[in-house]
Amino acid sequence: MKPKIETVFVLAKVLEQASSAWFFGTYVIFLTAAGLTLLQANLLNVVFMSVSTLFDPFTGNLADKIGQKKVYLFGLFFWGTGMLVYGLNHTFAMFAVAEGTSAIGHALISEALESWLRNHTSEKVTRVTSAKAQTWAKIATIPAALFGAFIGSKYGLSWPWILAGLSSFVVLMLIWVLSRHIPERPKRWQVTSVPGVWSLIKIMIKNRILKRVVVIYAVVAAAVMPFNMFWQIVLRDAGGKPEWMGSVWIGIALLTALGAKLSARIRNGFRSLWIPVVFIGLPLIGAAFVPNLWLILGLFFTHEIGRGMWPLVVFNYSNRHIKSGIRSTVNSIRSAAGTIGGVVGLLVSGLLTEVINPRQVWTISALALLLVALWARRQRN
Repeated sequence: MKPKIETVFVLAKVLEQASSAWFFGTYVIFLTAAGLTLLQANLLNVVFMSVSTLFDPFTGNLADKIGQKKVYLFGLFFWGTGMLVYGLNHTFAMFAVAEGTSAIGHALISEALESWLRNHTSEKVTRVTSAKAQTWAKIATIPAALFGAFIGSKYGLSWPWILAGLSSFVVLMLIWVLSRHIPERPKRWQVTSVPGVWSLIKIMIKNRILKRVVVIYAVVAAAVMPFNMFWQIVLRDAGGKPEWMGSVWIGIALLTALGAKLSARIRNGFRSLWIPVVFIGLPLIGAAFVPNLWLILGLFFTHEIGRGMWPLVVFNYSNRHIKSGIRSTVNSIRSAAGTIGGVVGLLVSGLLTEVINPRQVWTISALALLLVALWARRQRN
């Protein structure tokens, strides 16, 4: 019996995220152990995001032309290659090469399979299936992150990267086999010419709904960067030990999974975007003033509920207003805008760590998120 597209999608997202989770608990620690400063670590992420921004709209446009499934599988190949380059090297220059290669993979993967699912199914099926996929995907990252942290602390911090690369290739082959019977496009679809990237950008600028989504997506992407980059450092400085950083991922994964599950219940409208943004920002508003490791950890875990909600709520709302023939391109343009926001967030937060500590940077980001939530709440749907 051949699996349905919903089953293939859920399995693909679960295996994709689990295969990348090996290094989640040791990423920044690996870089600092190699002699990099926090600013240099942020600069590596700037490389990743810059390359991703350049490629993202064009990979989305390519997906609309040749098929999202093909592009997704190519993305797994580039992502896995980048992970191997990371694990087999120890210099800033080669880390930058690894980031660039991984960024191409990320651009190819970015919402390609989600667009494929949406083109084949209804809005409700996509919303429920995406929430289910993200819920199980986050849970599936737990054993990989735990085992990766254990392997890294015992045998060397390069091993989680190598395992991530090899796992990505295995996932590529498995999803290719399982999805061969499902076409790139639904049979009902009429093939039309796909506008170029720049033409669609002009259309999106004139579209009030899509323009607002792009703006809020970019601002939130900038504001969450300090949470992504500094959580291991914040916990370490508060008394946490590297060998149990993988255990922290259990809480991250479970609460992100909870957020993904809750996203299916959020009403589909622009004003609803304020809900996940508040969940992200509010718990960390006082992070700079909490003296206890466990209180910091509790606040950090709570904000992950919003992180789980956010991408799904944005995707579901924005894709209601996107035609099937240009879905991947428009989603990729939005993703690229988010990446640009992320680059700004990385640079600003990295510079701020030269004058204030990472927890204080968290507080600034949290305040920015609450202002964004207030703005979204006051908008019309």
